[in-house]
Amino acid sequence: MTSRERVLRTFRFETTDRAPYDFLEGCVWPELMDFFRDRYGLDDELAVQDYFDTDYRWWHPTVGDDPYASRPGASRGTYSTEVWDRPLQHATTVDQVLAHQWPDLNRWDFSGVPEMRQRYPDKALVVITGWYPMFCSACDMFGIENALMNMAAAPEVMDAFFQKQHEFFMHLVEGACEAGKGCADIVWLGDDFAGQQGLLMGGQRWRRFFKERVREQIGMIRDYGFLPLYHSCGAVRDILPDLIELGVAGHLTFQTSASGMDAASIARDFGGRINFYGGIDTQTLLSFGTADEVRAEVRKNIDLFRNCGGYTVSSAHCDIPSVRGENMVAMLEEARDYRP
Repeated sequence: MTSRERVLRTFRFETTDRAPYDFLEGCVWPELMDFFRDRYGLDDELAVQDYFDTDYRWWHPTVGDDPYASRPGASRGTYSTEVWDRPLQHATTVDQVLAHQWPDLNRWDFSGVPEMRQRYPDKALVVITGWYPMFCSACDMFGIENALMNMAAAPEVMDAFFQKQHEFFMHLVEGACEAGKGCADIVWLGDDFAGQQGLLMGGQRWRRFFKERVREQIGMIRDYGFLPLYHSCGAVRDILPDLIELGVAGHLTFQTSASGMDAASIARDFGGRINFYGGIDTQTLLSFGTADEVRAEVRKNIDLFRNCGGYTVSSAHCDIPSVRGENMVAMLEEARDYRP
């Protein structure tokens, strides 16, 4: 069974020879790259993925003079207005929001997917839309405090922003889908709405501002014939039924350390209805556990989803410097070798 066949069967909740496994979103962050370079002589992310024969490959658009990475008010590690000024932090009217200049879409280059498919004909190929979501972008532009307060006190202001950001993002979704035609299997998109204990704005407000806009984004991906894979960290259990209703095929990061996101209850209540990608805790297990503990967790998660399908083994998040390289290797090797 090829990786591509294995992943697609997993997304259909069908039997596979083993569970798929991956680096979360194909990411090998600098501290891990140093480990793999020193230990295995591997020089880049694709070399690491090839060495461990992971089941997915990821294609990212390039952005000339990235307007969000370089703009005043970009998150730079925090969404607080106490550290950086935000372009819309003093906006109080719809007109002020509409006067804001959104980036030029011509800066995004979506070419290159066919070459990635040619290089990896037997891997599941994911096309990334780029990280330009509605809520996190609002936190960038208003500051997280203002964004959350305005959702309660000035909903018309936030509606104006979310709609403009949604329309902008829909163009990027379309670009990703057009680039992936005949080549890709999955289109990735998402937003971060939650913390460790629950949704930052609550389920009711999430549905008020985001649900129908996410429906349009997912609908476009489905209309092109791709599987939508939706990124949202943290405790998102409250909206998993909504994501299923909207047609999301898979959820990541499946952060099992967050409230209500333990693998046992997630598999019991949602297994066979939506795929879960992740599930191997980064905050404690991969950072401070032993390799044997990691291997046991991989086996446990695979066993929990055995009767309902729809699980890909991966770390529950990425870019955490404390994660031990030996533990990542244990995770990948156990997923590769375990046959329940």
